[in-house]
Amino acid sequence: MIKIICTFVPCLIFASCLSFDNTWCKPLSPSELNTHSERYKDQAVTVRGYVILNPDGHVLYESQTLHDDFSRGVDTGGNFDANKYEKYCLTIGNPDLLYRNRSKFAKKTIVIRGKFVTDYLDAQHIDLGACPLPTAVIIDEGYLKQRYHLP
Repeated sequence: MIKIICTFVPCLIFASCLSFDNTWCKPLSPSELNTHSERYKDQAVTVRGYVILNPDGHVLYESQTLHDDFSRGVDTGGNFDANKYEKYCLTIGNPDLLYRNRSKFAKKTIVIRGKFVTDYLDAQHIDLGACPLPTAVIIDEGYLKQRYHLP
């Protein structure tokens, strides 16, 4: 009986992820969200990214490698085209919990859940720590606390 349950429950969970709304199951990348922003607009999503928490930035980057490439390009100047990196950057709209737990999250690749918004930056809202695109994820703090065992 236990063997049947242990086999059935994972199959049930997997099947639920295959349903019409699987944005909670498969982590998306910042570039997937930014490239298809209208598809995910105002939806709950799971996103995986490399966390940057600086005084001048609170973002999820596609990967550490892409972030390092971007940083090297900025540092060297010259013919560097920063615009080709825009889609790899996603602003964290409510980074306070991450900042309070900086040692656990800064410069780490994590998975978060939250609401994807396409109008984070607009005429009324300016955020000097945001990515160039107007998109952002508003973190579900309850999920973050549970997943990463925060008080």
